[in-house]
Amino acid sequence: MALLPYQVIPNDWDEFYSEQVQESLLESLDTFYHQPLLDPQQTIGATDFVALDIETTGLNAQQDDIVSIGLVPFDHQRIYLAKAKHWVVSSHRLTPESVMVHGITHTDVAQAPSLKSVLPEIMESLQGKQVVVHYRYMEREFMRTAVAELCQQNFLFPVIDTLEIEARYLRENQTLMARFMNKQLPSLRLLYARERYHLPAYENHNALVDALATAELLQAQIANHQLTKKPVRALWY
Repeated sequence: MALLPYQVIPNDWDEFYSEQVQESLLESLDTFYHQPLLDPQQTIGATDFVALDIETTGLNAQQDDIVSIGLVPFDHQRIYLAKAKHWVVSSHRLTPESVMVHGITHTDVAQAPSLKSVLPEIMESLQGKQVVVHYRYMEREFMRTAVAELCQQNFLFPVIDTLEIEARYLRENQTLMARFMNKQLPSLRLLYARERYHLPAYENHNALVDALATAELLQAQIANHQLTKKPVRALWY
């Protein structure tokens, strides 16, 4: 099986999913890829989303581990917290610096299940929903790299990236002079993006809370930029 290289995404998602279906996959991955992708005309307002956030031992998907995963299902009007999920998973790569960031300790990960053991449940939770992240080079790349290492198989999917949406609209609203001078955009971090929509400040670096924060941010972006009738695929990365 050919694994797509780090940070490389398919030119054609439909073709990629079709190719994966033809491979000999783990049962959970096989089920994941058999789920049809969204119709090209499906709109944001008619779509079920799931916000995905992770905490890690560092910032390099090829060297560091996932230590927790948060998932929050939602649509453009409601968030379904009763169906939200959160896992802490085992790791041997914790550092004092990463513990200070997310507060997940060596004791926590020593008592936690392996990522491989919870992957089927994660895949089932993502299946059939549009995945939403804030900065795709963290969540999607860490998940892709982890599954490639554990199972030697591709686990890759199109995402809506709230950071990219924010960057796009900030660029559009820049003055001509700011564009000419290549002026730096305001911070695109989740905390500051939320502030621009008057969303409340939450605790940072908790995968479940950050997934909720990402879901709320997309809802605010949809409402503020009138995106309900926009095709979902127009926002894919």
